[in-house]
Amino acid sequence: MHVFHLGLKFRSAYFAVFIGLFCNSQAFAIQDSVVIKAENLIRNGDFKAAYQLLEPLESSRAGDIDYDYVFGVAAVESKQATRGAFALERVLAQNPGHKDARAEMAKAHYMLGELEASKSEFNIVLQQNIDVKTKQSIEKLITAIDKIEGNTTTFNAYLDAGLGHDSNVNSAPNVGFVTIAAGVPNFGGLTVPLNKNAQEQSDEFANVAAGFSVRHPFTKTLAAFGTISGAKRINNSQTNFNTSAVDINAGLQLRLDKNVLTFALQDNHFELDSEKFRRAYGASAQWLHNIDAQNQAGLYAQYSRLDYEDNSSRNADRSIIGFNFGHVFSGKLAPVLFGSVYTGMEDALERQSNFLNQDIFGVRTGGQINLSNQWQLFTLLGAELRNNESNDPAFLKTRKDAQYDATIGARFFPAQNWLIKPQLSYTKNDSNIEINEYKRTVMSVNVRKDFNW
Repeated sequence: MHVFHLGLKFRSAYFAVFIGLFCNSQAFAIQDSVVIKAENLIRNGDFKAAYQLLEPLESSRAGDIDYDYVFGVAAVESKQATRGAFALERVLAQNPGHKDARAEMAKAHYMLGELEASKSEFNIVLQQNIDVKTKQSIEKLITAIDKIEGNTTTFNAYLDAGLGHDSNVNSAPNVGFVTIAAGVPNFGGLTVPLNKNAQEQSDEFANVAAGFSVRHPFTKTLAAFGTISGAKRINNSQTNFNTSAVDINAGLQLRLDKNVLTFALQDNHFELDSEKFRRAYGASAQWLHNIDAQNQAGLYAQYSRLDYEDNSSRNADRSIIGFNFGHVFSGKLAPVLFGSVYTGMEDALERQSNFLNQDIFGVRTGGQINLSNQWQLFTLLGAELRNNESNDPAFLKTRKDAQYDATIGARFFPAQNWLIKPQLSYTKNDSNIEINEYKRTVMSVNVRKDFNW
């Protein structure tokens, strides 16, 4: 739902255009003291104070073109886009050639998710007598809107690095011994000690990640995309549990009115202690429907072949289908709520490994609130049930797991295309087979830099 949040790159470019237009405007002729005070507040960047000063006067001053223009600017820049749009419409009804009002109206349309209307207003300003610098800036903004709408080829990349602490780097149980089931031939009833690598280990870590993506539209409705990303985690002392991963995705996206259809091929390579551990490759499909400006819903399906480098008995086919949704609430904090419900199965390729076959059911939900232009708080919650098909040969039980996940964190945007993200995650896996139970808490702080062109 990106249309609800003005991108940092767009916002910075727009502010430069707006200040140029606003300070050169003939609208700042000598007026009454309230409007003059509001103009000065706007020049100093205090849009909220200007809005609070002018808002109580709207019922008596609406229709005064000077008041309406200054009030419209203050409202839009204070994120009261609807109120600002009404005031600016009153200005343009009296003076259709008011280029400053049209430029601000373009931003109001953008903030309301009306990208085509925003671009149309900017194009009208371009047809008027404006200076070369302003023209070039507006053309850049139109190009930015085209990128958001997916009408032009875009390239994106990122670099990410962080530090953290993991209470259980190997997702292992906090037990020292395990007892083999009594009915197992030759080994039944034996209590076997677990070596250190099979027990819970905590450690500090550093991680780095990078990615690159491209999206190319063939038409206004059909586009191709591709991404490649990699990540590496280095533990301070438990280096035999260092991990790295490479993800490759490529596919097609089709936009039809309020619907978005996506099909992608996926390939993931995962290494443990610098050695190949698992490859997962397959395909996914998703149908997303934009119900209205505040609601989305969709269906998705995923298939993956899981190949384990040194343990082919674990090779399997994994299939998942699910439903997801998202809702943006109105209000100052602009809360967002999203979630999904899914089910699926994992089937071992070797017949003698059918005890690894499992049915899967899960739910995920999360949300975020915007404390300011620079701060967001977010949370993620999840639960997944996994029921195996037949008895585990070592424990003579049909394995049943229930995994619970919770994450809370913040996103801080200190500058354009920069992100600092502290977060705390907790995972608990309950199982009827003791060796599969574990708890894990991960605290981390990451810094990310995005590149867009």
